Amino acid sequence: MKVNVLGCGNILASDEGAGIHVVRKINKYRFPSEVKIFEVGRPGTSLLDFLLGAELLIIIDAVITGDKPGSIIKYDTDNYTPQELFKMSIHGFNLINSYDSGMKQFPQIMPVKFILYGIEVKERGKFSANLSSPIKKSVNRLVRDLKKEILLVYQKEKS
Repeated sequence: MKVNVLGCGNILASDEGAGIHVVRKINKYRFPSEVKIFEVGRPGTSLLDFLLGAELLIIIDAVITGDKPGSIIKYDTDNYTPQELFKMSIHGFNLINSYDSGMKQFPQIMPVKFILYGIEVKERGKFSANLSSPIKKSVNRLVRDLKKEILLVYQKEKS
């Protein structure tokens, strides 16, 4: 199974860069060659390139739900349409456009399943390369959990 992991956010906007921090840390681990990890920052129109050919797309981004700062929320296409899922991400507007465009042009090579891991931000609009304390802890926890989940996908596939 081809898995693309996308970290979204602005590394210079404090907590809004949570997705980037996660993919930078998880990229230090070894995964099967079918797993590709990308730092997409604030995704634009080239985002479609990261969707094509993946069977599973995992997106990591900051979210604002009103939950406790640092909460990790998992959304997936078992419970939401891709468009609903993307709206939950701070940077989801470009995901929606890219997904819709891909489904019109290349439906046969678009991902079948999407997962969004959202980290509830504490501070938004603050310019700093540092994360707030609750977000930093959540980034480390999500890296551990995501590593296990990716490896589990491949263990299930082998059996």
